[in-house]
Amino acid sequence: MKKTGISLKGGLGAALLLTFVCGLRSPAAETESRRMVFAHYLVTNQDYQDNSTSEAKVRAYMKEIQQAQAIGIDGFALDVGSWLSSGAGAEYYIAYSSQMFEAAARLDSGFKLMFSADFCCGNQASDAEDMMRRFVNYDRFAGVYFRHDGKYVLTTFAGDALGTATWQMIKSDLATGANPSTATVDPSWASTTIAVAGKPSNAPIQIFLVPAFFAAFGGELPTQPEIQSGFNTWKSVVDGLFYWGIAGVPGSGGPLDQLASSEAYASVLHSAGKLYMAPIAFQFWGADAARYFEYSGYQGMRDMWMNAINVTHPQWVEIITWNDFIEGTYVSPIDDPNKYPFANFLVQSGLPTQPGPLRYFHSHVGAWALLPYFIEWYKTGCQPDIRKNSIFWAYRTQSVNDNAASGIPALGTLNGPIADEIYVTANLAQPGTLTVTSGTLQTSFNLTPGSTDVKAPFVDGNPPVFNFTPNDKSCAALIGSGRDAIGIYTYTPPGGPATQYNDEYYSTGFLSAPRCGESRDRRQRDEF
Repeated sequence: MKKTGISLKGGLGAALLLTFVCGLRSPAAETESRRMVFAHYLVTNQDYQDNSTSEAKVRAYMKEIQQAQAIGIDGFALDVGSWLSSGAGAEYYIAYSSQMFEAAARLDSGFKLMFSADFCCGNQASDAEDMMRRFVNYDRFAGVYFRHDGKYVLTTFAGDALGTATWQMIKSDLATGANPSTATVDPSWASTTIAVAGKPSNAPIQIFLVPAFFAAFGGELPTQPEIQSGFNTWKSVVDGLFYWGIAGVPGSGGPLDQLASSEAYASVLHSAGKLYMAPIAFQFWGADAARYFEYSGYQGMRDMWMNAINVTHPQWVEIITWNDFIEGTYVSPIDDPNKYPFANFLVQSGLPTQPGPLRYFHSHVGAWALLPYFIEWYKTGCQPDIRKNSIFWAYRTQSVNDNAASGIPALGTLNGPIADEIYVTANLAQPGTLTVTSGTLQTSFNLTPGSTDVKAPFVDGNPPVFNFTPNDKSCAALIGSGRDAIGIYTYTPPGGPATQYNDEYYSTGFLSAPRCGESRDRRQRDEF
């Protein structure tokens, strides 16, 4: 059992000082000075929608923006894996991006968007220039695009292979209008592209470059000397850096602990007066790359947040991701992406997706519901008061001892303390007893007020059951169960045959009760 809080030296004086400092932070602080939280959004995936009409997609994007903004997320970093140079088949990225920008513009709620130019799979320098010109130089979308220090922020996934000279050219071209972008969107996509299908304006644009580079900075788990060496090469080009730190076991203290790499990034960048954007993740199963990293439910995400809050002090954080379903990092509260046509466009894992098996990709609504606690803490610097009782659970639906007969997706390397366990985070205003039941196993915990992580064993069978009973019997109890049974996943498509698939994705949920003395009818669980 692990509790998290702030330990202060100086007793009451330090506590009063912290309270005073917290009170000074203005909720109306300017965007350029306050801490920001973004979520990485894969534009190739489209939650809650199909390709029926642009209008239907705009409304669906509005729903997602509202879901993100409701928990304190300030904007999406739109991952565009291709653009114009990959041909007409990839230009849906332009159409979908325009629909997302239109959704944010209609809401006019302060939610910001920026591009994350993904150089994994085909984008070129000309693509980075075109996407910035096409969207920033359209007035309606320019107001939605995120700016820092008066410049339009561009981040990336990879791109260091282009070299410093090419990135200097990109920044110079955008600043001067040189090497103008002249392409129009292919007619097959132009009809669904909102306002930006024609030739873009080449008016000057100043960008603020915050890339996530890999090889040039030591890869996925770099050391401080590797980061420093990369920075020495790139410092005249970048305005900050984003560490894509998800392939690890956060808080483990060993060679796979990415917190050490995050601290090294922060040290190098803070010393140079550059901006640092730190990673936050809930789970990472590289189902398309045969590797799994155990985050121990919400404990790994907690460790990443506490490292950002107490140690690295990044100006921004980026949650990886909102909607990468294949790699399991998603914090979108979507109930099942396979229910929605084209919501899960990535198919590299070999699992059929559209149409595909239902209840294979589990809801991560528990992560979505817990995030406001940590986001508020990060933004204000003050641990939030817990005013009601809530429990959040996460569990894999497949035993570590099982392997599907098909071998799809390949389990590959299992990293970290992977075990047959149910992970529960309890945010409590009152003390009480939590009981977790899986099959014939029943595990109880006597919990005190605060935020606590516990774990209980599971066995194959029905979904686990959760029961929190406050010591004060006038307070509402929390009683509920998980959504998904535990056992090897089997899918039988129309016409058969039945096929087993490996499934390492967390199934999550939450229960929340009102404060003692308030109506019990206000109890909330993971349907919304």
